[in-house]
Amino acid sequence: DGTPALLRHGDVVTFFHEFGHIMHGLCSEGEGNSTRLAKCPRDFVEAPSQMLENWCWQPAVLARLSRHHSTGEALSADLREKLVAAKNVQASVFMLRQIYLATLDLTLHSEDPPLTPDAIQQLVDHLRPEVTGIANPPGANMLRSFGHLMNQYSAAYYGYMWAEVISADMFATCFAKDCMSKEAGQKYRRQVLGPGGTGKIMDHLKTFLGGREPEQEPFLR
Repeated sequence: DGTPALLRHGDVVTFFHEFGHIMHGLCSEGEGNSTRLAKCPRDFVEAPSQMLENWCWQPAVLARLSRHHSTGEALSADLREKLVAAKNVQASVFMLRQIYLATLDLTLHSEDPPLTPDAIQQLVDHLRPEVTGIANPPGANMLRSFGHLMNQYSAAYYGYMWAEVISADMFATCFAKDCMSKEAGQKYRRQVLGPGGTGKIMDHLKTFLGGREPEQEPFLR
């Protein structure tokens, strides 16, 4: 009917995230590079996607991305600043949720997992408040819809959190001063995306980060 599709900022972040996966595959080089099949280490595969999310929080990028559907005006500087300032609101709640899900995943794939529906329910009822501080509603069990466990993330959901650490450090180290730097972009493509699933991911990261392993400080900021 001609009505434009209007995206919230959260939708744009998700779009960039998923596009990061696409770029991870498209930029891989060489024959038989397993990144083309998303087969790089599971605790790294989310890093390139989370990496692109950083651009959605840069005021200059937001000015280029945003357009009012009727006036064509970009998001005002005041709104851009407020949006960026609110980036970490309730971030701790989200992080605790991710830790809970990762712990739940690892427990299910441990040497002594719960084996009955009742035991699984007891695990969820115990683990959720223990990790997040939020009681689990009676009879509720998010495992019924935890699709990642059926999609190659078995015992590796923790990778989402680890990938956050990696991507935050990569961005802070090479893109924070100029997120549109062609030199930094080419370096990222050659040293991280290009090698992809070949060799050791940590070796590629150390090369990109100037000889050191990823650090958690940028993530904690």
